[in-house]
Amino acid sequence: MNNFTNISKLVFDLGGTGSLAKQLNIKPSTISNWKRNNKIPQPYHKKIYSIYLGNNLIIKNNDEIKSIDAGIKKTFKILMIISGGIACYKSLELIRIFKKMNFHINVILTNSAQKFITPLLITSLNGGKCFTDLFSVEDEENINHIKLARENDLVMVVPATANTLGKLANGIADDLASTVLLATHNKIVMAPAMNPFMWKNPACQDNVAKLKERGIIFLEPENGIMACGEEGAGRLTDIEYISDYILNEYKSQENKTSNVFFENSKLKNLHVIVTAGPTQELIDPIRFVSNNSSGKQGYAIADEFMRAGATVTLITGPTKIRKPLIHKIEEVTTAEQMLNSVLKNLPADIFVGAAAVSDWKLIPYKLENKQLNSKRKIKKTNLDTNCLIFKPEENPDILKTISFHNKRPKIVIGFAAETENLIENAKLKLNTKNADIIVANQIDKNNNVFDSDFNKVVILEKNKLKNYKKTNKQQIAKFLVDKIARNYI
Repeated sequence: MNNFTNISKLVFDLGGTGSLAKQLNIKPSTISNWKRNNKIPQPYHKKIYSIYLGNNLIIKNNDEIKSIDAGIKKTFKILMIISGGIACYKSLELIRIFKKMNFHINVILTNSAQKFITPLLITSLNGGKCFTDLFSVEDEENINHIKLARENDLVMVVPATANTLGKLANGIADDLASTVLLATHNKIVMAPAMNPFMWKNPACQDNVAKLKERGIIFLEPENGIMACGEEGAGRLTDIEYISDYILNEYKSQENKTSNVFFENSKLKNLHVIVTAGPTQELIDPIRFVSNNSSGKQGYAIADEFMRAGATVTLITGPTKIRKPLIHKIEEVTTAEQMLNSVLKNLPADIFVGAAAVSDWKLIPYKLENKQLNSKRKIKKTNLDTNCLIFKPEENPDILKTISFHNKRPKIVIGFAAETENLIENAKLKLNTKNADIIVANQIDKNNNVFDSDFNKVVILEKNKLKNYKKTNKQQIAKFLVDKIARNYI
């Protein structure tokens, strides 16, 4: 109980200064002093625990406190806003899933959404009131819209229509949902669903870009046939994918703090940059040089750092797999773009270079040493292929550049994929690139890494190495993140 870390937040979580003062039978000015000094006197610790547990327990000794602390779990609070698209009926399944998880859910139903589903249906399913009206006297007496906006761990909009996105992007507050979205300081997650042409409309995409810049998370719509019969990107993403994101967010918050009083994670608030996937180097507008990296290992590492409480920036080359649900993602194509993106996002505490960066660009030349125009397709009909040669041009070495940079992260991790002399080559890379850790794997018939969910790696550090049995890439990510948390932070 001596580890209170943020008294202002604690007081807010327990109902505010006035409410807590009344429950403790003390003056509000006393609690104001606690907040100012960020310290609560020892005699009040047990009472505050009892209030947090929501009952009148009398805690007699510190052993009971430790027992409570070991089992205490904060209720995860979600505000779900359902806006008026044909996909809004799918939100009912989300409510059912969240109730099974024992999450506390408040639901706002927009006027348009009420054309598809009713407040009574939400109330029956959720077991609590469905909020619909900004100017409801009853609602303002019991839970005003500001309180509705603030007292959540997460706000989600499912489905998010073009109208909802436009209102939030442009600061419009003309109903309960839009007012709450503008008033909240909680994380906002949008799951858009609309006609494909609406989604691709430049006006809608401008609004999406604005909101992403402000830190709002998007669970992108999927391709498919719409209710209107048209086909394209606009379908609400899988309900299972949405619920997985929310569950990951819940686990992430659990990992960051064992409860509202403690902050245990060593990685909490550290900035981690992860590169993933392949890069592509154009030969002409049609052709490019690349490799078979799927991005799965880098994505798993980014996801694992996020779960451990870090703030994660993922810089990814072109991939065909679903992006992990993390804080910031930047998509690039070439090695040079990837390096520029990494440099732009410095400083960072940890850098993980998991991307399979193309070592060279291939520049097309005629035999007489005349460089071809790379902005035009190289056509066989215009060129004797016997006169065509390619000259390699080295790409920037991202790992080495970051390792020797004046803003070098405290921990720099590289990857090495080898077809022979695995340990020897990995040690050479560790030393010449000034890295702290190299994750190395042999590419052969027994370890078909590319596009696989499994890998067999060796993790090398300055004075030691460890072989790992073949396992899935998420587990390898766990090994790596655990090692960093234990030995480097």
